[in-house]
Amino acid sequence: MRPITCLVVWLGFMGMAWSQSEPSLPWTFKGGLMGGVTTSQIRGDRADGFNKFGLHGGALLEMRRYANLGFQLGIVYNEKGSRKVQYPKIGDFTTWRYKFSYFDIPITAIYDWRDGITVGAGLQPSVLINALEDGITTGSVTGDWNPTALPIRKYELAWVLWVGMRRGESGEWFVRHTQSLLSIAPRPEIVNPVIRRDDRMLNVTLQAGYAWFFSRAAADS
Repeated sequence: MRPITCLVVWLGFMGMAWSQSEPSLPWTFKGGLMGGVTTSQIRGDRADGFNKFGLHGGALLEMRRYANLGFQLGIVYNEKGSRKVQYPKIGDFTTWRYKFSYFDIPITAIYDWRDGITVGAGLQPSVLINALEDGITTGSVTGDWNPTALPIRKYELAWVLWVGMRRGESGEWFVRHTQSLLSIAPRPEIVNPVIRRDDRMLNVTLQAGYAWFFSRAAADS
């Protein structure tokens, strides 16, 4: 039901944006580069909080037919995962972390909500590059990353929402939120404390960064 719900929400967003779109213009295309910081957690790994920090960066293409409504397609390297922190007040000194690196392919609709402010929503398929772990069996982070024993799927499908603040035509500061629609690892048949997984796993991220756009090109309508 989650994918269907997100699809309905996305279609509703598109319908609202389309109903408020400005008069049509010739198609315009502009490319750009984006990069920033990713904070993430994994639902189902028995650790809470956006404690895993990573980087993301890649390229994007923005297409517009209307002055205030368009689409973006990107390919972005993104470091996701989670990190268990210590809680000395309750005598918990264990710490461990996962790092799952992906190529994200965000396909999103963007709407200029107010002057200089954009909002967007869409879907984001991803391809797994590697899945690593540190300190899972020992409960202590050592800095040595090893391939995880978890059955992490080679792909991911997520929804993405964001708010951006544009700086003219040159670029945009943005904050994005993503969450897996499909599990990246199935629910375990037996809960094993050593494996540190008690449910199906979902990536959840908050991303902040900057997108720098090249000069735009117009196509004949």
